[in-house]
Amino acid sequence: MQILLYITVLVIGCFLGSIIKPKAKFDYRLAIGYIIIALLFRINAALVNFANIQDAALLNPLLFVLNWGKSISYLIIGYLITRIYYSFKSNDTVSRNYPLKKIVAYTLWAITIINGFEFIIETGYKIKNLDDLVSQFASYGYAVWFLYFIMITETLGGILVLLHFKLKTGPAAAAYLMIVMLGVVYSDWHKGAPFSFSYPAVDAFMSLSLMQIMYRFEKKASKRTP
Repeated sequence: MQILLYITVLVIGCFLGSIIKPKAKFDYRLAIGYIIIALLFRINAALVNFANIQDAALLNPLLFVLNWGKSISYLIIGYLITRIYYSFKSNDTVSRNYPLKKIVAYTLWAITIINGFEFIIETGYKIKNLDDLVSQFASYGYAVWFLYFIMITETLGGILVLLHFKLKTGPAAAAYLMIVMLGVVYSDWHKGAPFSFSYPAVDAFMSLSLMQIMYRFEKKASKRTP
């Protein structure tokens, strides 16, 4: 159900991006706002996983944002990706005045924050619940060393995603993490687990796929004359 919601809001965002006339100032501000939303979203995830909050009045809103707040991210990225796509295709005056490079950069920064920190936080969660993860991997027929390998490489993948703007390591790191997520889905399917067990992996795969699109846009925008 959650994945269906994400897909639905992503499609809505793409639809809005295709029908709304381009407004450079709005899209520019939205891309900047997306960075702020991404930071707040990841801070929220860190608080839920590591702050050990016991007060239900505080914890419940944080859980609500954690469980459903990402829909906002999919709505925004769907809209911005569509607007960027149409800006590349168009040669009219509006598009020539469109701050494409900045919007691409800010949008990529936002989704980089979401995906990069997601895997770092996930590794922290695994460490916090290591005994349960060891038992889970054993039930799937995997050795304990494989769990540690996944934890280390997921962390490195997240770091390399975050270092993309310095080292251009994002596409390769994202591709590796997408393969890992496919492995998670396959493991759950092979074990006969409900598909809901794979929701986090499918969510991560979708988000990484959108980031790969943004990498292509970044490369294309770098060749575009101001």
